[in-house]
Amino acid sequence: MLDSGMINKIQKAKEYATEPERIHFRSLEVEFDGKNGGHSVDFREGHWHCDCDYFRGHHTCSHTMAMERVLGVMAPAEV
Repeated sequence: MLDSGMINKIQKAKEYATEPERIHFRSLEVEFDGKNGGHSVDFREGHWHCDCDYFRGHHTCSHTMAMERVLGVMAPAEV
C-alpha cells in the first residue's frame, strides 16, 4: 500500500519527466555498440569524447552525434 508521501513523490516524478530541460548532465559515460565494434563515449569537463579513430581527428563522430540525438533537450551543451 502506498502512503501519501510516496504518491506525492510519484506525481512529482511524472511532472519532472515531462520537463527534461530540468536535467543537466555534469558527466556521463556509456558503452556504445557500433557496427564495427564497441566504443566508450563520455561527456566530461564540458566536452564529448569517444575512443573511435574518427573522433580523434575530428572531435566529433557518429557515436557522439547519436548520443546528442538520443538525449534530445537533455544533451549537455559543450562549453
